[in-house]
Amino acid sequence: MAFGVGFEELGGYPFEVRYSRGSLTRARAAADVAADAYVYFSGLFSRIEPDIAVIVADSAHWQSRQPYGLPFFNDDEGQIRPGIVVMPASRGDFWIDMARELREASPHDFARLLETYPDGAGGVDLQPFFDLITLHELGHAFEVLGGLHLPRFWLGEIFANLCLHTFIAVQRPEDLDRLETLSVVGARSTRLADRMHANGYTTLEQLEAHYTGGDQPMSPLNYVWYQYRWQRIAAAMFDADGEDALARFWQCFHEKDRLSNGVVAEESLVSLLASEVSAVLGHEVQSW
Repeated sequence: MAFGVGFEELGGYPFEVRYSRGSLTRARAAADVAADAYVYFSGLFSRIEPDIAVIVADSAHWQSRQPYGLPFFNDDEGQIRPGIVVMPASRGDFWIDMARELREASPHDFARLLETYPDGAGGVDLQPFFDLITLHELGHAFEVLGGLHLPRFWLGEIFANLCLHTFIAVQRPEDLDRLETLSVVGARSTRLADRMHANGYTTLEQLEAHYTGGDQPMSPLNYVWYQYRWQRIAAAMFDADGEDALARFWQCFHEKDRLSNGVVAEESLVSLLASEVSAVLGHEVQSW
């Protein structure tokens, strides 16, 4: 059965919205921010309007190889729309594991997480952060359904993070702190980086080989470590070039197979990114 069938429906948005019964508040929060961003991205990206559904699911209705709590975009055949943006209705063990990992790896920075994402009982609740991640997944909808031809999986992740950061910085700057705090703490933790180097994957080549399946797939927390760093790259790109960085990213790869999806020389990719998208991005990829 397609994800979202039998869910409650919420009208009045430029895309379909469905949610698990009892999750109306979270569904409306996700749909409200996504609707504003949908209009913004459409104006920036060739007036494209991807045919999607935003689905907010509780843990009982979660259908994904990803753990409950890790949002995702899906364009598999047979869905209720060509693309679905799936968000959790509440926190679960995965968010708790993220907070626990950062408490152990970054004890000096953990107070900052407590201040930005308080749960009211002396702990961390990442719901304010993940409410914004709806926009990351919406970025994937524009990427996949809008005709971007990206030669690397991780470029799609950086693009989605740049969509998220750009919209918040331009349209909702009051939300920048709750967007950025988690990735700032995670990306600068040397202890966390050492743990990944010892027991996980850390290179872009390893990500390509192990994230999407195959032998020895990476753990969700390992993937989140990459996301911390990608979010900081997106922030640096915006700081250097503003929303022009996102517009150039789109123009560079929209409906153009600039580089084959086969073997692409890293030097060619870095050169293209630096010259046509962002010097910051080219430098970060080269120095990764």
